[in-house]
Amino acid sequence: MHSKESKLTAKQDIIQLHAATSLLMSRFINGHHCPKLAHIIVQQLQRLLILSRLEAAPTNREMYRELLEHWQSVTSTLLEQRDTQRQSFIH
Repeated sequence: MHSKESKLTAKQDIIQLHAATSLLMSRFINGHHCPKLAHIIVQQLQRLLILSRLEAAPTNREMYRELLEHWQSVTSTLLEQRDTQRQSFIH
């Protein structure tokens, strides 16, 4: 019985984390292009990928992996742009 309860809790954790991550991605897409927000999305996707290894179907794991790669790239690009802007402002 305990095993069923822990599986249910893990599934609920995934659902809540997925929903929160989707909300963050929507916020970003709707104009809040902040490197910090992109980094938080990366952290959330890393957690989802870890949790999905325990619960989710292989297709979900693949989706989270692909999203993680995408958002890591977005974060890197934003940080590079920010650094370039700072350097041009200093000069």
